[in-house]
Amino acid sequence: MSERLLAADQELTVYARRAEVREHFGRLGAAVTDSLAEAADGAEVVHLALYSDEQLAEVTLGEGGLVAGLGPDTLLVSHTTGSPTTVRRIAEAGNGHMVDAPFSGGADDVLAGHLTVMLGGAPDDVMRARMTVGAYADPMVEIGTLGSALVVKLVNNALFAANIQLVAQAEQIANDLGVDTPTLARVIQESSGASYVMGLVAMMGSTTTLVDAAGHYMRKDIDVVREVVDGLGVDLGILGHVLDGGPARFEAR
Repeated sequence: MSERLLAADQELTVYARRAEVREHFGRLGAAVTDSLAEAADGAEVVHLALYSDEQLAEVTLGEGGLVAGLGPDTLLVSHTTGSPTTVRRIAEAGNGHMVDAPFSGGADDVLAGHLTVMLGGAPDDVMRARMTVGAYADPMVEIGTLGSALVVKLVNNALFAANIQLVAQAEQIANDLGVDTPTLARVIQESSGASYVMGLVAMMGSTTTLVDAAGHYMRKDIDVVREVVDGLGVDLGILGHVLDGGPARFEAR
């Protein structure tokens, strides 16, 4: 994301804890810092791309966090997949200008400028977010109020995890009946049972390889989904049964 912002001639300050990361972006022309306060000082927009809600809260609300030093008009754009409650809490503690911008895709999509990014927030804030997020995102989908994009992202990831479970079960049945995984995946991808997950299995060789690579993300997001829906009294129904009911084991990192 930072590389795409620099390529779009955006004036960029990169905060990073590791010296080698700071050195890399310094060579690319970014200002670099190991201070959160310096990273946000005078910034029009601050982009946050963190692994978890806990990290997002620490960076924004913790000791020396971003919120305390934000300017009155500085916009926070959070790419972290977490709870809608967290981004609303951060917005309330700060200046109120925040957009949740969870995404679907990976590093290759970012570098190609084709990351799918969902945007939730006040219309003026979303419009401002599009000006920088557009350096690496296409499409950008406006969802609604702050936190609404995270709702869609969490449902998406729950459905993705459930699809992994279904494909893992299909793989197990086929293997038990004497058909290997590569054959199963290749044929199903040309048939009516084709899916994004089966395509990944065809490329990676097995659901085990896929789960080894992405399982900890799935575990984190499934736990957030359950926390959010339990808090709202929403029933996941059959989706909830499938998430942890299949042969795939999503383990925390």
